Formats: sequence, C-alpha cells, structure tokens
Amino acid sequence: MPPRHSTSLPIPQRLRSAMAETEYDRAGLLEGLSGAQRRTRVEVLHALAGDGVGLETMRDAIERDRLGLLLLERTLNPEDGWSMTSICAHTGQDPEVVAKWFRALGRPVSAEPDEPIYTDEDAEIAQRIEHYRALGFDDEDMMPVVRAIGRGVLNMADALGSMIGEALLAAGEPEPESALRYAIEARRFAEEDALHLTHLVAVALADRIRSHAVAVEESSAGRMQGAQEVAVCFADLVGFTDLGENVSATELSEVAEQLAACATEVVTRPVRLAKTIGDAVMLVSSDTVALVRAAVELARRWAESDDGRPDVRVGCATGIGVPHAGDWFGPPVNLASRVTATARPGQVVVTAAVHDAVVERIGEDTEFRWRVAAPRRFKGIRGAQRLYRVSAAT
Repeated sequence: MPPRHSTSLPIPQRLRSAMAETEYDRAGLLEGLSGAQRRTRVEVLHALAGDGVGLETMRDAIERDRLGLLLLERTLNPEDGWSMTSICAHTGQDPEVVAKWFRALGRPVSAEPDEPIYTDEDAEIAQRIEHYRALGFDDEDMMPVVRAIGRGVLNMADALGSMIGEALLAAGEPEPESALRYAIEARRFAEEDALHLTHLVAVALADRIRSHAVAVEESSAGRMQGAQEVAVCFADLVGFTDLGENVSATELSEVAEQLAACATEVVTRPVRLAKTIGDAVMLVSSDTVALVRAAVELARRWAESDDGRPDVRVGCATGIGVPHAGDWFGPPVNLASRVTATARPGQVVVTAAVHDAVVERIGEDTEFRWRVAAPRRFKGIRGAQRLYRVSAAT
C-alpha cells in the first residue's frame, strides 16, 4: 500500500470551519451580520450543511425568515425509513404487541402502518421483545416495566425541556435570532445528550423541545409547518405510582389498560385518542366542545365503576399545536398536562380559553356546569392561568 501524502491527512476542524464560513460569505448568506449574530448564523448553517442542505435551500430559508424553523424541522424529526409494517416484518413481532410497547414508552403509533416514522433504534426495541421472552418473561411481566420506563423517560424529558425553554424565554418575547439560538441548543441537546442518555430519552427530549419550539417560532419567524388550533385533554390515574406498592405488576398493568379502553369507548369523531402514556391518555380534537364532552364523559364513566380502581383526573387546554405521526406538540399539550395535575380526583379542569370557546358556541348553562377554580402559575408558561371545573349539567 503506497504511503500517505500530507494531502490525504484530515483538514483541521478550525480550518474546515473557516473555509465553510468563507463559502457562506461568498454566497451572500452572511450579509449585514457581524459579531454574535454572525456567529449564530454560521453555526446554524454549519448544522444544516452537515445534514446535506444546499446553499440555495439555505438562501431561500433566510429570505423567508425561517432559517430557525428549517433547522428545527430537520433536528427534531429523526426518521430512518422504518414503518410499523417493516419493523414487524423484520423482527417477526405481532404489530399489536409492538404498538403496545411503543405507546407505553411514549413513541407514536400512526394510524397508517406503512408510514415510515421510525428509526433504527425503534426497530431494535421491537427486536428486544423477543430477547426478553427468551429470558422467560411473558408480556404480563414486561408491560409494567415498560410503562415505568416510559414514565421515567417522559419525566426526564419534561425537566430538561422546561430548563431549555425557560432559559431562552426568560428575557421576554423571542426575536428571530432567539429562534435561531433555540434551534442550535435543540440540536446540541439532541446530539450530545444522546451520547449519555438512552435512545428513548433523546427521542422524548426532542419531542418536548419541539413543543417549546412551536411557541418560540409562533412569536418570531412564523408558524412551523402544519401548525393549527387544537384542543388537548389529558386524563391520568391518581396515586398510580403508590398503587404499585400494594398490588401486583399484572394488576397495575390491567388498570392502565382499563383507562385506555375507557378512553377508546368515549371518543368519537372529531375527537381521537392520540396516545397512551403509562398511566395517562391524551385526547385531541379540532372541536373544543366535542373534546370537553369526551373529557366529562370519560370522568363520569370511570367514576361509575365500583371495582376499587383509582380515581382519574382530567385537564384540557387549547392553542396552536403541530401534529406529527399521530402525536401532537406545542403549548396546549404542555399546558393540558400541567392543568391535569391540579385537578382533584374525579374532576375535569379546563383553561379559560377552553371555557370561553365552549360558552361562545353553546352558551353558559346548556350542557355543562362551570365553576371557577383558583388561578395557577405553571412552570415554563407565562402568566397566571384562569381555570374552571366543568361537569355535566344534569
């Protein structure tokens, strides 16, 4: 083998960066920028170039004031071309079993089994189902553990996502350059934390960042693609974690399945069950009145049972969200989750925006009974939120 010449040695990173910056400058992508703004723009362009984005696409994004959006969309939408169908064909697993695992872990399950929304790591998770079975575990043994992992992953992602969002939103209304800085931090967290956390934590973190990103971009450089008004409802089991200390893992799993089954029974178009998350379910709808009907009915049906199951609490919010692969991201998702945590056992609590939207359409005292609840401040959300407790009028 011939000896390597000096020209074959890798170019130092600093030199590569300088060469790239010169190229961006010549292409007119840094025009009028200096200091921190120029460094921010260069960092964003470097990240996009690493994803294979060409100079013309970058120039178009700059002209349309959506460079931050472009980076966010490419950073927070990882896909390797796997669908539920191809994963199950590759692993030999039952689609229903894989879907059950994914829902428990907080991964989306699309209504279209051929939609390529999954990564190589998702396929490896499906493969692990067989590995656990080979160790002697059956599905009833595994599901409580999978749900516990899903809850832990989402809690970690919530904490990290709130920290990033609060740090970048603390100065007030974000400007376009703040959106670019958010995109850079989102990229840094999604890439570097993946080296230290599990794949699922990294994916869940990306989901939470996406929700904050919607809020950032909504007030700066325009909406993300697909953004629309949506009403969101969460229902979770009160004392579910403590319950695990007194009942078997199988019984615990059955209670969570009962909640998912109850939610499935009460939803009708345009309301749909978006996902199950451990001991909680998430409903979404473009129709706020229909969503409140489903929320109240879910709480009523669950309360009617006399089999000793834990109470359920329900929270609803509305706002601009972004759909992706059957899941939703954005401020109403975060707010609905936090409102749910304020509800007492058996209660349905909604934001003032939900109350106002329903009353505007069907009136104050027709179908629901409303009671004013104490205003609350929620971490990562500006201003005190006015809340209402809602129940059926009869």
